[in-house]
Amino acid sequence: MGTQTPWGEADYSKKVTRGIMSYSTPSHGGFHVTPRILDMMPEELRIESGWYEEDCDWCLVVVAFPLMFKGEYKQALDTMRNWHPDRYEKYFGIQLKPEESYLRRRGEQ
Repeated sequence: MGTQTPWGEADYSKKVTRGIMSYSTPSHGGFHVTPRILDMMPEELRIESGWYEEDCDWCLVVVAFPLMFKGEYKQALDTMRNWHPDRYEKYFGIQLKPEESYLRRRGEQ
């Protein structure tokens, strides 16, 4: 039996590093970080459950630990800017223009 995730039972898992696992289910997936790793993350990048879904939230883990995800960092920044503009602004201490973020262009954040 696989690990239970917010997206159902995992049919695949991969250890990224100690405290960070990648899970996949038949319908979805993402990262899980342990409470210890979550405590090491900047507050702006934390999701208290420790579950980071693969479409929009994965980027927060990559931005928090860029040395573990060198090839994915630029894409993570783009995803964070587009889908988590408030977190992006707080983390980087900048103000995005509406045209710099998909959600902001839609008027959602």
